Amino acid sequence: MFKKKCLIIEDSEIAIVTLSMQLEKLSMYDISVARNYNQAKSCLSNDTYDLIFLDIKLHESSGLDLVSEFPKLPPVIVTSSNVEFAIDTYEINSVMDFIKKPVTEDRLIKAIDKALNRQQTSNSIVENNFVFIKTGRHVMKFDFEKLDYINAYGIYSKIYSDNKSTIVNESIATLEEALPNQIFRRVHKSYIINIKKVTGYDHKNIFINEVVIPIGFSYKKNVSEYIQFI
Repeated sequence: MFKKKCLIIEDSEIAIVTLSMQLEKLSMYDISVARNYNQAKSCLSNDTYDLIFLDIKLHESSGLDLVSEFPKLPPVIVTSSNVEFAIDTYEINSVMDFIKKPVTEDRLIKAIDKALNRQQTSNSIVENNFVFIKTGRHVMKFDFEKLDYINAYGIYSKIYSDNKSTIVNESIATLEEALPNQIFRRVHKSYIINIKKVTGYDHKNIFINEVVIPIGFSYKKNVSEYIQFI
């Protein structure tokens, strides 16, 4: 799987370890680290990145000077323990978000969503072929090709993938909006299906192997747009 390239510009080893561990959980990025201003300049001069995490205070230098020196940067997420620095980033085009240290998992996901202009939900990151969704206090990756269907579970949802179910921290309505509709369709108030996994159908139900999924009355017209019913 192709991974995006991420550069962490940070002089605190604790902050580097914390942020790197959180990013590694997402399995989306090849991570590089610059620990001072000169290392950052070298990285930015000799390589390209998809996302940058930038600490404002780099020893005696300001991380924001890098933004001025390199005007064509990819999306930048600024980090600092001092929220007063946030105002200095508001009018910088390449800066997409500001996170107060310590960086939490929830806040990191929201910042990445915003920076990379992905479809955004409160607990998920949607990519071209997969989605990361919070399950309890953890984040799990679900490949679209392996995801069979989704069942409403109160304010949460159950995702059925690889012959097992996982409860995730999103409602079925939120997932319906976030997931690509060329692959996933709502067929009932309680069900979203992966249309590529459909193995049969009739005028009342859709079948995914041995699983029978009812078609809601109000969804029949929409369903008929992509499946020809008898």
